[in-house]
Parts: sequence; C-alpha cells; structure tokens
Amino acid sequence: MKKYNNLIISSLAGLGLASLLLVSCGPTGQTTGQKAETAAAGQTVGAQAAGAPAQQDLYKMDLPPLAPAECGRCHTYQYKWLKDKGGKHQMDCTTCHEQFHAYNPKLQNWDAIMPKCQGCHDLPHGENFAACMECHQQPHAPKVIQFATLEKPVTGPDKQTVVTCAICHNNEGAEFAKFPSKHTTAVNCQGCHAKVHGTIPSCLDCHEPHVKGQEYKDCLICHSPHSAANIKKYPEDTPNTTCAACHDTVYNALQANVTKHTALQCATCHVTHGQIPKCQDCHGEPHGPVLHQRFTSCLDCHKDPHDMPVNTKK
Repeated sequence: MKKYNNLIISSLAGLGLASLLLVSCGPTGQTTGQKAETAAAGQTVGAQAAGAPAQQDLYKMDLPPLAPAECGRCHTYQYKWLKDKGGKHQMDCTTCHEQFHAYNPKLQNWDAIMPKCQGCHDLPHGENFAACMECHQQPHAPKVIQFATLEKPVTGPDKQTVVTCAICHNNEGAEFAKFPSKHTTAVNCQGCHAKVHGTIPSCLDCHEPHVKGQEYKDCLICHSPHSAANIKKYPEDTPNTTCAACHDTVYNALQANVTKHTALQCATCHVTHGQIPKCQDCHGEPHGPVLHQRFTSCLDCHKDPHDMPVNTKK
C-alpha cells in the first residue's frame, strides 16, 4: 500500500512539472523574448489599424499656430495679464511672437527674438522716448505704468524741464505751468493719478464738498484740476450756497439784512470769479447830477452791497 501511494505522488509531481513547462513555453513553444516581440508587433499593427501615423510620418503634419489658451497653459503669468489688462494687445500671441522657443543661452539671443514695440507703434512719443519698456514695463498690460519712472524730470519740447507725464499729456502740462497752485507744487501728477495710469480721481477724495450732496461733476463747473486756482466762467444759476463755502462772511451778511440784493444770484453781479462790478452797471445814476458830483462813490452812503443800510422809517 505504501509503495502504491508513493507511485501516485510521483505521477502527480510529474504532471505538475509538465504543466509548468507548457505554460512557460506557450502553446507554440515560444520563448519569453519571442512573446514580447509578438506583443509589440501586435500593438504596432493595432495602432496603425486605428489610423495612427507610422513612425516615419510623425513629423510630416502641418500644424496650425498655437491659440492663446494653449500658450497660456505654460505662460500663465503673461496670459493673466492679457486677460485682465491687455487692452488692444488681446490678440493671437503669434501676431507679435513670430519666433518662440528659440532662446539659446549660449547665443544670449533674447533681445533678437523678442518683438519690438516699434514694429506696430513706431515711436508715438518721439525719438526722446525710444525705450518703450522704461514706462510700459509689461507689454502684456501696456497701460500699467510705474509712476516712479514718470516722476523723473526731462527736457520738454520748449527746452524747459518738466515731469515725464507732460511729454504725452502736453495740454495738462502747459496748464499746470501757466496756472501754478498747490496741485502743481505739493501734489503733482503722481499725487492724484499714481494708483493706476489713467485713473481719474474725484476732487472729493481730498477736498470737502462746498455743500451737502455735491458731486464731482459739480466741482468741474468752476474748477479745472490742472488749474485749480483759476476759477472758470460759471453759469448765472450757480447756487449762492456754492459761493458761500468760501465767501461765508458776505453770504451771511446778505442773508441777515434782507434787501433786493438778497434775492439775486451771486453770479448775476459777479459774472466771473473775482470781478467787482460797479453799482452804475445796474443802477445808473439814480440820484441826480448834483448828488453824484458830491458823492462820487455809491459806497459813501450805501456802505456794503452785501449789507446795505436799510431805511426803517415808515
């Protein structure tokens, strides 16, 4: 019986070894290396059957230019600038970058392959400002300008020293020079506009309003920010309370002593700021020649147009 059991075990061991050999060799008796080659060949045939180009054809395709979104996947910083503040520069990247991925550190050819502003814009600010990137430091956001650069004094067209802003904004620069005020000497361009180039601040950011409810547009009726002390010609219906913000003494006297002058607009008499009219402009000479020869000035008797003596006799 023991001899019989040993025979069965030997037979089973032999069958297991034979099965292992069959699995290793495969159904056709291939080696492991042969199987790998067969699998690779099968994959190549399968890929070609699916329409993929053969290896020798991989670089024969004509590819369209990259779209901005494709460039932006790597150049995220530049893409974000263009997206948020690109202005008219929001165009295909390849419009400016005709060469890309062409930088060679051995050649140091960065300047050669980068597009030049003059290619599209020429020199809009004149030959004295040929270095566009001194002000427009980020071409992907061309209107973001560093005011530290613009504060530098330069020689203007009339050979006078001006801040750089005045070269482009020549009307404002000339107004500043003609009508100096604290806006010129204490504030200057960067004091109002430095937050972002092109920012138009409100007068009320720094100044208290003349009257309650006054808006920025109301300030501009009388004032130009670049010649603030030179009051413009204002309309006759300008509210007296606006004038009263500065001329409170005469306004209070006019309201306290009610005369026919009280009902008038300040601008009816004072057509331009600072103008002192003559009484004769409205009243002529109402008292006859003898009295006017004796009293050559109306104010000898009437004292103050804003606080005239009132006849209280019945």
